Amino acid sequence: MTIEFAPDDWGLYVHIPFCRARCTYCDFNTVTHMGEDQHRQYLDAVAREWQSTQMPTGRLISVFFGGGTPSLVHPSLIAEFLDAVRDRVGSLGDVEITLESNPGTLDPNRLTAFRRAGVNRLSVGAQAMQADHLKALNRIHSVEDIFLAVAFARQAQFSNLNLDAIYGLPSQTVDQWRETLRKLIDLGPEHLSLYRLQVEEGTPLAAGVAQGDLHLPQEDLVADMADLASMMLAAAGYETYEISNWARAGHESRHNQLYWTLNSYIGLGAGAHSFHNNRRWWNLRGVRRYMMMQEAGESTVEGEERLSVAEQMREYMWLGLRRRDGISKDRFATKFHRSTEDVFEEQLAKLVDLGLVVNGGHRIWLTHRGWEMANYVFRFFIDSGVN
Repeated sequence: MTIEFAPDDWGLYVHIPFCRARCTYCDFNTVTHMGEDQHRQYLDAVAREWQSTQMPTGRLISVFFGGGTPSLVHPSLIAEFLDAVRDRVGSLGDVEITLESNPGTLDPNRLTAFRRAGVNRLSVGAQAMQADHLKALNRIHSVEDIFLAVAFARQAQFSNLNLDAIYGLPSQTVDQWRETLRKLIDLGPEHLSLYRLQVEEGTPLAAGVAQGDLHLPQEDLVADMADLASMMLAAAGYETYEISNWARAGHESRHNQLYWTLNSYIGLGAGAHSFHNNRRWWNLRGVRRYMMMQEAGESTVEGEERLSVAEQMREYMWLGLRRRDGISKDRFATKFHRSTEDVFEEQLAKLVDLGLVVNGGHRIWLTHRGWEMANYVFRFFIDSGVN
């Protein structure tokens, strides 16, 4: 069951761009040529940005260290930054604090130090359970490293663990995906994020596909992989609460849900994005330039946009429909002072007729067929001319 957060609940995202190697599919803002001395310089710059950023007035419910590979940063730097957060917001006792990690960067001492620093949710990028796929993706870890990372995390008293995996990989078979799912389930994480591979322009993966060196599975096989994940995870006691996310009860990611409910979030670091008071803004991507400008006391905001009420309503609909529970019509009315039927009568009627959406008493949600055709459904709202 997804959580309906208070309208003024908000999250803090901290972008850590450091990686040892760049994965073939990655188009995130990452660097592979900076050492530990730059790690401190960068976190100091992030702390400066934090101190100069106006906080939302509501309740902080999530801090998320994403990347990149945040687990490359020394735990003491994470601890220092979280102290800076406490200085402004008070206790972080009930805040979900997530750290993304690569299995090849984890050991018992490091994980114990992260836990002591205040991190209470660990996200481990497993991605695949076959050595050849990990090698093809240019991952720095082995299959054995995944098992060790989970064991070390449990020893360090992490009781909220997420594992990431990707399906639709070049030359991946349904049987290989079944093996990956089985091994992930056997590890017993509280949360699983399973993403369909996206071929992003400018990546080595895109180049390999374009040149014919890499062959993606057929669409029907990828659909079979998605169905297989739903069946296996449901049988193992996980609930699908969003298109790409499964969790045991009470372990749904707070941070992700803030995005899907159009709550506020503040992004810190090179290339980070923020949203608050109907304004979206983003930082410049260059890591060295970001550090230099923060040290000089200059703004690192590269661009911004104001969302009109119509744009907010459209985003609220298509983002909310990503969730299994869909959209609260009462919350929509409270936020926008209009009903969903008043604004989207034509779109909802068409989608109901197509059997893709259920328009219930207090909620709107995707049917099973709508779930499979989610991107098609989303276009009804993204492309709508409401005002």
